[in-house]
Amino acid sequence: MSRKVPVTNPWDSVKGLVIQLLAEATSLESGTIQESVEIPPDPTLGDLAATIAFQLAKQLKKNPANIAGDIAGRMAERIKSEPVLSRIESKGPYLNVFLDRGQFAKYTIQAANGLGRQYGRTDAYTGKRALIEFPAVNPSKPWHIGHARNAVIGDTLGNILDAAGYDVVKLDYINDLGLQIAQLCWRMMQQPVPQEQPNMKYDQYLGRLYVEVQKSFENDEQAEKQIREVARQLEDLNSDAANTSAVMVTKCLLAQCQTAYRLGIYHQYQVWESMIAHSGLLDMAREIMLKCDNVVKLEEGEKAGCIVVRLDTIEEFKDMQEPYKVLFRSDGTRTYTGADVALQMWKFGIIQDPLRYQVFDHQPNGKDVLRTSLKGRKSRIGKFDVVFNVIGSEQAQPQRLIYTILDLLGYKKESENSHHIAYAFVDVEGTDLSGRKGTWIGYSCDEVLDKATELAREEVAKRNPDESDDFKDKVATQVGTGAVRYMLLKASPDRKITFRWSEALDFDGDAAPYLQYSHARAQRILEKAGEIVSAPADLTLLSTEVEFALVKAIAMFPQEVLDVVRGLKKSTWGTSFDCNRLTSYCYGLANLFSRFYDSCPVLKAEPAVAAARLELVKAFKMTMANCLEVLGIPVVERM
Repeated sequence: MSRKVPVTNPWDSVKGLVIQLLAEATSLESGTIQESVEIPPDPTLGDLAATIAFQLAKQLKKNPANIAGDIAGRMAERIKSEPVLSRIESKGPYLNVFLDRGQFAKYTIQAANGLGRQYGRTDAYTGKRALIEFPAVNPSKPWHIGHARNAVIGDTLGNILDAAGYDVVKLDYINDLGLQIAQLCWRMMQQPVPQEQPNMKYDQYLGRLYVEVQKSFENDEQAEKQIREVARQLEDLNSDAANTSAVMVTKCLLAQCQTAYRLGIYHQYQVWESMIAHSGLLDMAREIMLKCDNVVKLEEGEKAGCIVVRLDTIEEFKDMQEPYKVLFRSDGTRTYTGADVALQMWKFGIIQDPLRYQVFDHQPNGKDVLRTSLKGRKSRIGKFDVVFNVIGSEQAQPQRLIYTILDLLGYKKESENSHHIAYAFVDVEGTDLSGRKGTWIGYSCDEVLDKATELAREEVAKRNPDESDDFKDKVATQVGTGAVRYMLLKASPDRKITFRWSEALDFDGDAAPYLQYSHARAQRILEKAGEIVSAPADLTLLSTEVEFALVKAIAMFPQEVLDVVRGLKKSTWGTSFDCNRLTSYCYGLANLFSRFYDSCPVLKAEPAVAAARLELVKAFKMTMANCLEVLGIPVVERM
């Protein structure tokens, strides 16, 4: 997005002012004071509170309540020169700061309405580049609702990082050399099957075929042997197996992309595993690895000829009986770990990009997605400051191992900036989803979206009986898509969730339709206003409890986005990503607007108050729209 309009963070600006005044009154560093400033749990105790008196009490050996009183006295006069601040009070050891409601409303609403679609964006991370890999679904079946959680989390992470100033690149990894691909290729080479199925997307057809083939693989030793031979042949791009795979994978991936587009998910790049294997990237990685003291080529033993990394120099692995992790086998082929480490090195620009790219699809957002190809052109994908891999929580240990090996190779900074965004699986009313068992049938992402849209249309038609079918279809699609995305985001990624229709399509509760409806309600107020406003609004008139609560929530939006980014912290489980913090904020914002709508008449208020409240409605509408956009939820103008 364009950044021509200067960005503003109203809440952070006012908080920074309070910190500055506290620093002047105490002669302490701003950083020290910042840690002590918080939002009190009870608004009657102030809009901001500081606990700095506790820290000073230890240094000065004085009663913290007396210290707080002294600081409040020194700040009282200074605050009078800051219009946005009202007063400061000491209550025991606490310092409570109150904002001037009218002035703060003016400051916030002017910022939100002045910035428009840019409101909520900051330049905190401008100049930084982030790469996100997701969802990496095998091109052998359709996405089910569990895959959709991966995709929605990755896409939303990219939106949030973009809003915080990052230059974001979204990449999908295509495993076109895996055993699943070999099984399907074997089936097609053994008994040719039609490439098209009537009334069925190709990925749906292929997924059902895979369920059948899996039974042969598990119960027929001869079939298993033949399939493993096909897997070997896939490495040869001139083989019949590779040619069969190329057609099949392309058709399946195009079908999967249609599902992604329905969710509003787009990528810039696809990295196909077969192209990595033939690009020279792995050879370049091996040469770099062998220059490291912790990587050796074994000369004897069971792993003679293998290139391994020594793990016993790391505390976590020092007691291992076998301290070696194979990166390349004795026959020169890479292991999964070796390939993953090489790819991570490529993402950070440690390896000069040897890949070539060509257009795979022209996406509905008007932008091309490029795929790796031996016949493509060079493309400067560039270096990245931080890399995120969105993968299920069961991959926590393998991901941690990759980042550890990166550190052992001498790339400590890159290791620290490698993040595993882990997530738990999705159940559908207690059903575990499995590709090989076929339990996803009926719960593929397309089927879930179809049902969500169908249920949404019933509600939209009930509320708008006189509207055209085109209107009902369009709004139902927006509501259905939003319902699915929000349901997958509103729980912390580390929580296993159960997808329930009653929760996803709740028009009156913690669900996307409720948020979309609040935006549409605000739009309706503005439409009805017509020419009611003939003079500039006096925003300082917005001072009631309900109005001010909504103003404060609007002011906090840019900070909420930043806090999600700053909360990306590593743990043994993975890197925490509090996407649910933003859904909670959005739901709270909608609730505050509902309270405002019920208790503060807009169109029937006296002209001066009506003009001010209309500006507040406009600021809410803009903030809600921007928040929905970051979450990837369609913005609905009328419901």
